[in-house]
Amino acid sequence: MAKDIIVITSMYPNGGKAPGQDYCIASWDWWCKENDVQLMIFDEPLADINFMNPIWQKWWVMDILDNSGVEYNQIATIDIDTMVRWDCPNFFNMTHGQFSCVLDESNVGWVHQSIGIYQKFFPDVKFDWTTYFNSGFLIYSKKHKPLVETIKNFWTENDDELYNIQMTKRKGNDQTPVNYIVRNENVKMNLLDKTFNMTHLQRKEVLQDFMFVDCGYVWHFNGFDKHHREPLMKETWERVKSNYEK
Repeated sequence: MAKDIIVITSMYPNGGKAPGQDYCIASWDWWCKENDVQLMIFDEPLADINFMNPIWQKWWVMDILDNSGVEYNQIATIDIDTMVRWDCPNFFNMTHGQFSCVLDESNVGWVHQSIGIYQKFFPDVKFDWTTYFNSGFLIYSKKHKPLVETIKNFWTENDDELYNIQMTKRKGNDQTPVNYIVRNENVKMNLLDKTFNMTHLQRKEVLQDFMFVDCGYVWHFNGFDKHHREPLMKETWERVKSNYEK
């Protein structure tokens, strides 16, 4: 029987673990079982991760599922630096069958610069930070395969230039190009509440007393030094893990 699938990409240099990934997977594994959702850990690289960032490789997940004969309804690709609250509603029921995402207005300067850097690839597409979404939490389905193919082709046709931009400009990987492509392809977007991808916890001033636990359903531990991610996610898990044992 076809199910909705959550895909978490977990690839790290030298076969290591991403900071905090154990706590990420533990929370999502519990949530998936509670909501009859399949969890897929995408941990086998399709290409050298030092060149093709795993964030780009996740766009080949639909091919992997199709080639494996896996039946599915919707796919949610979710970053490895997230945790889900135990009582998070089933967001798959909120998509209306549309490409679903969460706006990301936390770092206006970074977003503005990133949009400018990638503008040359899409000279006829105009948008600004007010409608920019985060690609660390996306939901789509088989009807969006043309969009996925366009994203894959964009990487394949521009991989060297994209790699150079990513290494020199440091303004993201797939996120801004996907923002452009979704608009260029006139894909209808369904915007989910910001509680389903609560990014930049430090900028939102919710780290004190772990306020973010009450404020959001999906906690995204981005926007600060990665060395702080593991201890913060670990302490968060120690504080809340009893809720996942019910």
